[in-house]
Amino acid sequence: MKRILTIVIACCMALASCTTKPQQPSKSAIGSPYEAFVICDNDAWNSGLDSVVYRAVGARVLGLPRPESYFYVVDQMSQGELTTMERKYGNILSINISPANSEAGVMVADNVYARPQTIVTVNAPTVDAAKQFIEEHGGEICGLFEVGERNRSLVNSRRSSSPILMEELKKHIGIDMHIPAGFSKANSGDRSLLWFMRDYEKKAQYIFAFETEYTDEKDLTGEWLERMIINKLAVVHTDKPGSYMTISQSAPIYFSAMEINDRVWFEMRGCWEVKFDQMGGPFVSFSTLDPESQTIKTILFALYAPEEMQRGLMGELEYLIYTAK
Repeated sequence: MKRILTIVIACCMALASCTTKPQQPSKSAIGSPYEAFVICDNDAWNSGLDSVVYRAVGARVLGLPRPESYFYVVDQMSQGELTTMERKYGNILSINISPANSEAGVMVADNVYARPQTIVTVNAPTVDAAKQFIEEHGGEICGLFEVGERNRSLVNSRRSSSPILMEELKKHIGIDMHIPAGFSKANSGDRSLLWFMRDYEKKAQYIFAFETEYTDEKDLTGEWLERMIINKLAVVHTDKPGSYMTISQSAPIYFSAMEINDRVWFEMRGCWEVKFDQMGGPFVSFSTLDPESQTIKTILFALYAPEEMQRGLMGELEYLIYTAK
């Protein structure tokens, strides 16, 4: 099986050399989630900077069954062409090229012309310096926009909640996490696996939670976590005889680590499938060690949406981990 394993404990916000204090403009932002509007001098843009930006912000999102970009560039204009309308885009990448910039760097500002809004400004002394900086730091630039998208998603999510399910999650694995309204409890037949589902006509979002005894450091490797998750998901099945849910062996698996709310989580993302049935989609799991109980607690988000773009629907799910405490 093709596999990509990396260990990364970092915060993309460290890239920002300056963060402007959020303003409170009265105008509402325009544009759809994961769209970005670019402000850049036309001559610089047409000198090859456009392709660099498209590659950077349009990089493929890891772990999805079909190619989808982190962000989509909807348009580009120079400062002199801007109207009030363009300034209201929710995500703006501004590229400022001037000899006054001693070196290339980046700044991020929130809610400057509208809200919610994220403006990422790349400052560089020359076009070539801007190209090099964006090529080298494209992932971090996407990460800055991602923080904005995550915050917006969580604001929308917190407008409703499922307190009963949140209490069940707390009792099951000892972790508080927001669960928005619309989810209901499903039955896998295995009490050790807690399963919540939000079902639509042609799509469904899933949340699974379980814990496993911690024995030694090998329990937190990518290979061990993959086997553990496969064993846990095997109790989930459809109406087809012999069917069961598992991690797809034909898609890449990405493993990383991150710190969220002062807790280290081991993230695994890839695709799931149901053996002997035609179902599947992306998943992302987060596992953390509880030293007091000596257990590994795992929350797994999965999506079934074969007819829709999946980046946003997965974001709605996985951003919930940032509410976990």
